[in-house]
Amino acid sequence: MPELNDLLREFTGQTAINVLFLIAGAILVAINRTVNRTARRVFFTSLLVLACIALADWATYIMSGTNPQLRWLHTLLMALTFALAPFIPVAITDTVFPGTRTSWVHVILVAQAIVELATIFGGFVFFVDANNVYHRGQFYVAYMATYTMSAIYLSVKSIRAGSTYQSANMGGILAILACMGTGVAIQVFNPNIRTTWPAVSMAVVLYFLFYTDMVLRTDALTKLLNRHSYDEFLHNPPLPCIVAVIDIDNFKYINDTYGHAYGDECIATTGSLIRKAFGGCGLCYRTGGDEFTVVITKKLDSVEDQSNALVELISQARLKDNRLPEVSIGYARANDDCTNILTVIQEADKNMYISKRERKQLQRG
Repeated sequence: MPELNDLLREFTGQTAINVLFLIAGAILVAINRTVNRTARRVFFTSLLVLACIALADWATYIMSGTNPQLRWLHTLLMALTFALAPFIPVAITDTVFPGTRTSWVHVILVAQAIVELATIFGGFVFFVDANNVYHRGQFYVAYMATYTMSAIYLSVKSIRAGSTYQSANMGGILAILACMGTGVAIQVFNPNIRTTWPAVSMAVVLYFLFYTDMVLRTDALTKLLNRHSYDEFLHNPPLPCIVAVIDIDNFKYINDTYGHAYGDECIATTGSLIRKAFGGCGLCYRTGGDEFTVVITKKLDSVEDQSNALVELISQARLKDNRLPEVSIGYARANDDCTNILTVIQEADKNMYISKRERKQLQRG
């Protein structure tokens, strides 16, 4: 068995690496210009808070069983660590995916923090005995349940948002959750193995990388996949597939008549309706100003139904706002033996302009 001094040196080294890792992560977040300022601020703050928690964890480790006069400091640091930890995953989720907040989760977090601070006097979740030794309290499981809830909250909201943003990296979310959950579980079963905060630190940094990748692939206005993602499709198209090209009719007139702000609103609305019509059978891209492409990989025989569904959705939206323009759609199929996807796209584009001309002729007639 290793001596106590060896364990202390080992944990000190582990803590030093973890804190330096968190500081390096915070610097990378601070200089990142891909994600918005609010998200950077929350990730940056979370990493610094985790660094402070890691240092507090180290301090409580070295104080345990020594100098009973420091019992008050030991208890205070433990209470603050327990109170703050579950807030981090929820704060990250609510910031990077605004509009998905769940109020009852925040009520539970606040209640849990109050209980943790009350634990200083009542020893409900943990207590530090007269010899300055930490012990788990009768309601320690309540803390673990709250922490687990916040981790699941992060994962569920991320998976839902990833589906909305058409992210292909949902397996990464599960891997991050497994990393964090394993580190926490190891320390729960053996408190002498301090793996919780290194695991949480790695999970937060990995999550920032996941979120940055998702932002890089997403068009900010429509939340569809962007031109960068579309270029990746061109290099490795999934076969067989149908490529549908969609264009907003008379968009220059919309911008000139109602202004560019309303033009952006039209693009965002159209993108949302395209995802609603086609999202279940393929990937939706904004490839240009008012140009969209859908790569259909499922239900290839129902492309006409999906196209009609989009036209119907546009018609319903025009009943509320008749300024909203119609769209033209053209598509072409790429079979398993397709060797040049650009030829298929050109055919779809040609069919889209044929559809546009036919609609104009009908309107004139």
